[in-house]
Amino acid sequence: MPHVKIMTDSVSGITPELAGKYNIKVIPAANIDYGGKMYLDGIDITPAEAYKLLEQDSDKFSATTLSPADFMAYFREANKESNDILHVGFSSALSGTFKLVALAAEQLQEEEPGINIRTFDSKTAAGAQGLLAIVAAKAAAKGMSLAEVADIVEKARPKTGGIMMLDTLRYVYRTGRMSKTAARLVSLLNIKPINRMTDEGTLEMVDRVRKREDGYNKLINFIKKDAETDSLHFIVSHADAPELGERICELLKQNFNCLSLNVTEYSPIMGYSVGRGCIFVGFQPDLGF
Repeated sequence: MPHVKIMTDSVSGITPELAGKYNIKVIPAANIDYGGKMYLDGIDITPAEAYKLLEQDSDKFSATTLSPADFMAYFREANKESNDILHVGFSSALSGTFKLVALAAEQLQEEEPGINIRTFDSKTAAGAQGLLAIVAAKAAAKGMSLAEVADIVEKARPKTGGIMMLDTLRYVYRTGRMSKTAARLVSLLNIKPINRMTDEGTLEMVDRVRKREDGYNKLINFIKKDAETDSLHFIVSHADAPELGERICELLKQNFNCLSLNVTEYSPIMGYSVGRGCIFVGFQPDLGF
């Protein structure tokens, strides 16, 4: 059993299969509230089930963050396996969840000094966050200390990229950046924005297309430019669109030496704001693990 226990949240897209393979504990990033009924993301409800609810009535769908007490309970569970814990969290620039996780870790360590917790801001999301969690797990499996694992992930972060294409702007009003009326009017133009994760952990629009296939080609070109190598690990996340995930995987195989390629479902907590059909590609070069 590794000396360090690795944790991440459901936004990372780490599937139960990947969690089992790499001994990663995945905790809910938030509660999903649908018409007054609460579900823990990734525990009480799968992404596919959540997207069905979202499709049925998006006005009944919302997300609320967990409390520090909730996160403390998950840390206590992880503590059963190790006193040393590293949590790889969703970008603090996109959500307040990471700050609550960090607060929970601080409070628990004050109550129980024998527990050592590092909270790592991935400054990214989805597949890119998942790749960082896997790097941490691989380092932990080699018997590295908590400080050593944290240092490995810190060095991996600037080498790990994430790029996303939305299928529609119809739901962007949920981010607060546009009115509902304006978002629906813009969606009629069939614009598909391409966004890249920045070093600060935010999303910036780097291009836009009207045809999905053009967007895929743009994604490939951005990855080639940013990665500076054609040998990469990939995690592709799709928002309730497995056929689109398969298509981008085909293109990745045609254009890169895929060291690993996993397909996951995009967290419905994020999918609520971007809409179904969104594709996020996390990529990372070989780091020697």
